[in-house]
Amino acid sequence: MQIGLAVVNYESAYGMYPPAFIASEDGTPMHSWRVLILPFMNQSELHAKYDFSQPWNSETNSRLAKEMPATYAFTGDYDSDLVYTNYVAVLGEDTFWPGSNSRMVDELTDEPSSTIAIIENINGKVHWMEPRDLVLDTLSFELNQPNGLGSKYEDPAVLMADFFVRKVHRRMPEKLFRALLTVNGQEPVDTSTKYWKLLSDGRLRAERDPEPGNQN
Repeated sequence: MQIGLAVVNYESAYGMYPPAFIASEDGTPMHSWRVLILPFMNQSELHAKYDFSQPWNSETNSRLAKEMPATYAFTGDYDSDLVYTNYVAVLGEDTFWPGSNSRMVDELTDEPSSTIAIIENINGKVHWMEPRDLVLDTLSFELNQPNGLGSKYEDPAVLMADFFVRKVHRRMPEKLFRALLTVNGQEPVDTSTKYWKLLSDGRLRAERDPEPGNQN
């Protein structure tokens, strides 16, 4: 996933992962991580047009709304009028995205391959420039809710902290999903393919998979 590669390259450049947002002096979120990583996804010109001295929805920055990179939408869904992203972070003190602070690599003491960095979302209507994502404390664990994991695919996918894409079974237990969202919880995690599966390409998914326990 290009987004994951951009986050990796951001860390290589700055020695830390991007913050979920940059805040104003009074703590109001002003700029999203999706804007911060633009130079690392071949969008340097778009990044240069963005005015970091103004809020994301200022008159100046609002002119860029319909220049959303296609990679922020599900494959095949992008059009020039689209402004809502399908890829969001989950903010929380113990998640990959603590808010306006950045994570260092060594803060991820859980295995990166079992730590979620970014999730798919289909009904949240999060503007791609908006410094708004989901919050662990109010996250819905019911599929396809505005404030939870959701996808146009029957089984959604997540980007892990090792920046490989894994498909999440629609019936993954809430306890397991919560464990995957923390970076240092040291929770026991079922690493079998019962509820999640490595995808070589997140764009290529079958319409329906067999139920857990019935896989050949």
